Amino acid sequence: MGNTLIELKNIKKSYKDGDAYREILKDINLSVDAGQLVAIVGPSGSGKSTLLTIAGLLLGADSGNVIIDGNDMTKRKQSEWTKLRKNHIGFIFQNHQLLPFLTAEEQLSSFQKKECKALMPVDELLLNLGLDKVKKQYPAKMSGGEKQRVAIARAFVNNPDVILADEPTASLDKERGRQVVEMIRAEVKKHNKAAIMVTHDERVLDLADAVYLLEDGVLVKQ
Repeated sequence: MGNTLIELKNIKKSYKDGDAYREILKDINLSVDAGQLVAIVGPSGSGKSTLLTIAGLLLGADSGNVIIDGNDMTKRKQSEWTKLRKNHIGFIFQNHQLLPFLTAEEQLSSFQKKECKALMPVDELLLNLGLDKVKKQYPAKMSGGEKQRVAIARAFVNNPDVILADEPTASLDKERGRQVVEMIRAEVKKHNKAAIMVTHDERVLDLADAVYLLEDGVLVKQ
């Protein structure tokens, strides 16, 4: 550890609420080093997903800085945001967002950038995540756990420096949910990545290196 891969500095974000503005993120600061998995918890509507989308350069903050792998992206062009997202960030979404007309194997190969030195071949990645038996199957034929593991494999396939996971266990039972977070943690530790996981699932918090509470717009380490 010690090499900071993602840093959020003094992040503020407000939304219009009727005639007034509601400040959902108040001067947020967070840094995550290589080899570190950080969990963010908090009540619904507290801004956890908003913070994650800002960290992933999918949404701009009102003020503050987003620094990824040493690159301050705050005042960069949208095209540069897109390029950095593709090259450095892997997203794991709550509802997996698999394409219904692609097999498990195709979900990864179609997403993989040819110019990227992938962590491992698609077949090997699927095998390592226990998905070799479903690689020719479409999402409709997969279980919830299999679909979520395919989504994780897709997030890993371009060997990103930063992994952002939004409620990755939400649709899974206790055993599958824990397996999913163990997979994310193993990837982070083995390949010195940084990961931020938003979750309501207290059963997996022991797998995180640090836990933060986001409440009333304020982020506090637990």
